[in-house]
Amino acid sequence: MARIVPGQGNAEKAGNEVHNAGDTDTSAKVKVRLFGSIRQAAGNDGGEVYPGIDCTVYELLRLLSENYGGAFRDEILKPDGIGLREDVILSVNGVIAEHAKLKSLILEDGAAVDLLPAFPGGG
Repeated sequence: MARIVPGQGNAEKAGNEVHNAGDTDTSAKVKVRLFGSIRQAAGNDGGEVYPGIDCTVYELLRLLSENYGGAFRDEILKPDGIGLREDVILSVNGVIAEHAKLKSLILEDGAAVDLLPAFPGGG
């Protein structure tokens, strides 16, 4: 069973347990931080997530979407729900992750995942 321990913000929304299809006896601890409109859609700034072992980034996104609801899901996932929106930046341990590798990138215990909207503007 995966569970989310809330950071600051809406503890009721973030405190619900969510289930994954992986190993229910062992969990990795992943720190999730949410920024900007993604934070607003979730109702909080993230927290600690305990997904099953060998959880991929994509599986983590699905767990978060199930927990935080439709507004959050719409903010981070493509309309078909299969991939991360192109205007969302996701980093793992401070390194921006390639969207094409989210289904194969396994999160290790202690990983830090940041989700933020792309910054507007340009040169």
